[in-house]
Amino acid sequence: MTLTKINEGLTVLRGDKIRGGLKKLALLEYLPQLNHTNFAYAGTVFGSGGWALATACEELGYKCTLYIAKSKHTPDWIADLNPNTCTLVWVEPRPVEHIKSEIEITRPDLYMLPLGFDDPAFIEATAKILKNLLSEQPHQIWLSALSGTLARATCLAFPETEIIVVSPVKHVGDCGHAKIIFAPEKFHHPAQTPPPYPACPYSCAKLWQFVDLHTPNGACIINVGYK
Repeated sequence: MTLTKINEGLTVLRGDKIRGGLKKLALLEYLPQLNHTNFAYAGTVFGSGGWALATACEELGYKCTLYIAKSKHTPDWIADLNPNTCTLVWVEPRPVEHIKSEIEITRPDLYMLPLGFDDPAFIEATAKILKNLLSEQPHQIWLSALSGTLARATCLAFPETEIIVVSPVKHVGDCGHAKIIFAPEKFHHPAQTPPPYPACPYSCAKLWQFVDLHTPNGACIINVGYK
């Protein structure tokens, strides 16, 4: 993981430089706590959770099954899945909550992870990693939010920092004490103003249009990951 300086006042935490992204680092600490070795996750092609889980399970020697809603868009990370440790199941498009509920009934042999990994233990693991990666507390932090899990982890790690989240969806999850801005693009539409570094066009890239490039006090962008 590296920090890239955009200018004197702005840096980017580059989760895109990690295979699996920033969330994989937290999953490597979180999954062994669950005392299971075969996991399931419901998601979409526009999120990063499935890829993070797949790469974490590969490194830990676990297995996982990803239930992903079909879409015209196919992200590059799909081709990076290891078939020895990850099974990909395409399902008909519908809310991920419905996909998760159905799989919990039909596949009781799998440990179904919460949407967005929304679990206090995962949030604590993420906060710990963020504090280690950002040894100097930023004056301001920017990130994208869907479930709000990463936002709450950031709030936990840096309770005194101004945290601003940009949500690509209208109904965002609990984001702690963070200020919320809603991106103008529809969720399934890419960012109109992409950043000068690789970022998911459906989530993290959408915050760039709002960032003050001339902040004098030191701001940091958390880029979750992209492939």
